[in-house]
Amino acid sequence: MEFFVYSRPAIASLPPHDVAHVIISITTTEGDRARFPVPPSCRGVLRVVFADIESPIPDVRMFDIELAREIWRFVLKHREAIARIVVHCDAGHSRSPAVAAALSRVLVGSDEEFFRRYEPNPHVYRLLLETHAEFQFEP
Repeated sequence: MEFFVYSRPAIASLPPHDVAHVIISITTTEGDRARFPVPPSCRGVLRVVFADIESPIPDVRMFDIELAREIWRFVLKHREAIARIVVHCDAGHSRSPAVAAALSRVLVGSDEEFFRRYEPNPHVYRLLLETHAEFQFEP
């Protein structure tokens, strides 16, 4: 399983992946939907909305257990049919690397690349790792 992390401008402008993959699209607000190509090799797109924060702010959606569960259900549903997981957020520096790092740690046993190259949001990373135990699957 390969993981690709992009910023919003990058995912919109790069050529689409040509192997079986899924896309996890992270935006800050519901009305701010990212636009990017969805080729036939894409097996599904999950759009999630949350801000890049580590502690609550009134009236701002923070990453929570329901979003973590939604990501795990989506990934595990497609896991056997894909070779890549593509994750993007606005800057491609904190939220998307946190998601990719946690998924990579559980699914392939390593998250080091994401901590070397990016600054994953610790709250997102931690909650995804804590939540994966709810799901029964083989690594």
